[in-house]
Amino acid sequence: METRFRMNFGEELQVGEMLVVESGPGSERFLIRVMDIEHGADADDMNWMTTEAGHMLHMDAERREYDLGAIRDDLYCVGVSAPLGCVGDEFRKTKTIPHHFSTVRRTSIDDYEFLKSSLGDVQVGNLRSGDRVLDFPVGISGKAIPHHIGIFATTGMGKSNLMKNLALSCMRLRKYGFLVLDPHGEYYDGGESGKKGLKQAGMGDALVVFSSRKLDGPYNTLHVASSEIQITDLENLYEFTGAQKEFMESAQFRFGETWLTDINDKSVQEISKALGEGKYHEGTINVVKRRLESLFRFDLISRDPKLSITNHIIDCLHDGKVVLVDTSNMYEAEELLISTVLSRAIFEKNKALYGDKTEFDKIPPVLIALEEAQRVLTEAKGTIFAQIAREGRKFKTGLCAVSQQPKLIDSEIISQFNTLFILGLADRRDREILRNSAKQDISQLDNEIQMLMPGEALIASPFTPFAVPVKIHLYEEYLDKAAADGGPRKTFRKTPVGATFY
Repeated sequence: METRFRMNFGEELQVGEMLVVESGPGSERFLIRVMDIEHGADADDMNWMTTEAGHMLHMDAERREYDLGAIRDDLYCVGVSAPLGCVGDEFRKTKTIPHHFSTVRRTSIDDYEFLKSSLGDVQVGNLRSGDRVLDFPVGISGKAIPHHIGIFATTGMGKSNLMKNLALSCMRLRKYGFLVLDPHGEYYDGGESGKKGLKQAGMGDALVVFSSRKLDGPYNTLHVASSEIQITDLENLYEFTGAQKEFMESAQFRFGETWLTDINDKSVQEISKALGEGKYHEGTINVVKRRLESLFRFDLISRDPKLSITNHIIDCLHDGKVVLVDTSNMYEAEELLISTVLSRAIFEKNKALYGDKTEFDKIPPVLIALEEAQRVLTEAKGTIFAQIAREGRKFKTGLCAVSQQPKLIDSEIISQFNTLFILGLADRRDREILRNSAKQDISQLDNEIQMLMPGEALIASPFTPFAVPVKIHLYEEYLDKAAADGGPRKTFRKTPVGATFY
């Protein structure tokens, strides 16, 4: 599970770099990934390098020059690597080791031909080996969407840039529905100077925008009908006592579809009389009323079911469009309510269509992206998001969790996310959580994850043979290269690293 190779003094090598070991006379090659790099020297004394360093320091103090060339041939570095697999007529996992003194070289595009069937049509960047970026598109397969996707990174490492690339790819394909819930206002127009958003992609027919604030461009006003809101949706926002929940259930039974507006509009005395004098304490009714008042203040909840956007959004998603819902001027409670109501409506619609195979086969997979996902994925039971995480793959409904802190997401829920985009993560506990939940073995990649630069990522998925390193397109630059996907592919020469197994 670990192999080492030697290279000459001065050779460049990076953690995360992928190399090829040409072993034996056959065409089969070993693909390896560098995990660590160590110094070495041909000397009988284990402390020889430390001693020589001491001589250098003395000579520096005496302003004498040390002749490094005299010992250059005795110095080398050792690459510590993990095997990824064997590449021949097909790719297979490694069950043996290369021959002694096999040649080690850098990879070329031809070495990755086997990956084409694994890297799907939703493209986000190019294959990366260390810092070296190859002209080899990388993405995920649409079949990964219902199996849930996680995007995890520290602030500033490129989560939003990755999300825009996913949305752009979906807009181009028109094969998958993608709902992007944006609480920060950064996806429509970029959110800040120098940044570009989805509207600059120029694909208005593939993008539908809903917003609670005024936008500089075409958009739809954001409303949900009060009749669509369930008690479970409100429980996702607030903690209710048993008495408060019982009161809401009684009000829903008594008032029907208008229960929410009736609690908001009627006085405590009127509600108490309608439900039975003295059955519920006035304090219980008042607490629920105050919480509902905060939801009605933004004119977000419509009393007219015809003004609801829910069915329109579902139709757009089933038409293979990207739907952007901008909730950036809302308080957290209102924003979470929108997320909950829309997610439940999409899931329940797809679940209802499941009974009609002909109609169900017509709809595309739908992905629901949740920013700051740890806010709603902290519990394994009770919420619509937990239900989608457990059952969504059966009903073509996937979650895309975007978070800086995977450790705050319930372990049962995060285990349901089959495809992970891992960008730079500084927190050791966060890396441990992903290491334990990833469907690919990433236990040896801790060094590489810590060293990831902004825009660099690992894609760990059961649909790929190993965790694939990728350089995510910088969205603004990618928009300016309209013909990039159709351009000629560069050819990389097979350059030896000057290394050999020992």
